[in-house]
Amino acid sequence: MTREEQQLHLNNIIKGIEEVQELAQDLNYQQFTEEEQVKEEIYTNLQMIGQAAFELANDADDMPDLNFDTDILSGFRNARYNVEAEVDNQQLWNVITEDLTLIREQAMEASAELARDPEVEDDLHEGNELRESQLKEKQKH
Repeated sequence: MTREEQQLHLNNIIKGIEEVQELAQDLNYQQFTEEEQVKEEIYTNLQMIGQAAFELANDADDMPDLNFDTDILSGFRNARYNVEAEVDNQQLWNVITEDLTLIREQAMEASAELARDPEVEDDLHEGNELRESQLKEKQKH
């Protein structure tokens, strides 16, 4: 997987989280349980987040540490909203209100890490080594 593809998946995770948070921002738990359309849209976004995390987990050997378990997020790709089979809304509400902000921050950190140009960092590292060796040479004289 290329760095661009990794960045795309991270951006999809971030965008999906932002959309979920926007959908739920003006709701309390009771309103959330009553808003079928909102829940359906949230599940759709969770599926997208899960698919992006799944791609990262399975295709990115050189991915920087994301500081969160992509395997757990990958499980969201199987999220399905079904009114008849609706389970505990409280669990989903807790994820939305307590976990997604932290996960978004961690994905943004990983995105920033990935966005750093490795060639520039290598050049800086080589430049530092050269300066250190020059200083040592001067100290010898």
